[in-house]
Amino acid sequence: MHYALILSLLMNTSGSEVIYNDNDKVVNNKIDNYQVLTISQSGSLFYSVTNQILESVNNLNTNVTFIGRANVGLDSIIRNNDLILQSRNNYLYNLSVKTVESSSANLFYKKAIVDTLKSDKAVVSSLTAERYRLKIGDKLNLIGLDGQSLTVEVGFVDSDSALGWFEAIVSKEVGYMIGINRNIQAVIWDNKINENFLIELHKNINYKKVRFSSKESTPNKNWVLPTALVKEKFGDFQIKERDGIWITTEPSWRYENIEQKRMPILGLTVCHKLMWEPLEGALNQIIEEGLSNQLKVNEFKESGGCYAPRRIARFDAGGSISRHAWGIAIDINTKSGYPTRIVEIFNSWGFAWGGTWTSPDEMHFELRDLSASISKTSS
Repeated sequence: MHYALILSLLMNTSGSEVIYNDNDKVVNNKIDNYQVLTISQSGSLFYSVTNQILESVNNLNTNVTFIGRANVGLDSIIRNNDLILQSRNNYLYNLSVKTVESSSANLFYKKAIVDTLKSDKAVVSSLTAERYRLKIGDKLNLIGLDGQSLTVEVGFVDSDSALGWFEAIVSKEVGYMIGINRNIQAVIWDNKINENFLIELHKNINYKKVRFSSKESTPNKNWVLPTALVKEKFGDFQIKERDGIWITTEPSWRYENIEQKRMPILGLTVCHKLMWEPLEGALNQIIEEGLSNQLKVNEFKESGGCYAPRRIARFDAGGSISRHAWGIAIDINTKSGYPTRIVEIFNSWGFAWGGTWTSPDEMHFELRDLSASISKTSS
């Protein structure tokens, strides 16, 4: 799989999905026949926000569906009663799983996916099927957020873009059985969405840090790689739980990929080995432009860092694994923030900055593109 091609496709994917019928002829999703408004917030929607959205929808006499998300453990894979994959003792692989309501799935997906969801089977992305050598009919033995175990059959495989770059999709009913109870997004659709909709929603939703977006919304330039592409480029590992936040990454992956090296300005740093070239390039450019005093080394040493095997704990992120667990993110100015030029330099070396996210993480830079450092060092 060519990383640059995948990255190019990801960057040029529009906000609405493109699906294919059984003859591989491109058709629009049914949702494209309507005006659409999506509502989200950092992590998962609060239960109170969900209830207030439902109240608004009832008052507006319109339509809504909810999307869920979580990372769940993959313990083993069974094919025709044969074990074809087994995690290490006390370790699990991790899958990013999306849940959708079966009753509205036909608005977003083709018939084969809808039928799969309605039969309580899983739809798996192409990269995930390739990574774990999955075939239709295989049984996935999953471990949910609260330790629930569930066996789900693979019913269909489709492109990652068709699945919104989740590794798998299941129905809400299946999701509930593995503890995926939170929603990450509400999707409202109608023939005409006007200011009355926004007024009603703003009136009812007490929590004001929700995000409203439409098909025309401009993507955040600091987008990050989805889990499937992170695994594709930086490797997949099994994890062992420690305390609900901190995890232990699989030793063989860790020994192969995590290194310690002395970096300009920062000194000894522990990161993924593919971080060294872009990180060193960004730091050297900061020195060349006379900005090294803008990076607070004491803050980096006290509470910053690069490799930190843990889940995202800043909000309810559904058990998502932090990019620090791959060693491809770095926190330097943990208290001070960054001048605009520092952010621009890191961006130019292939890093996304967390300062413009829905829940801003202003200390955070995350590697998403190695081609930037390749082009800079080869020129």
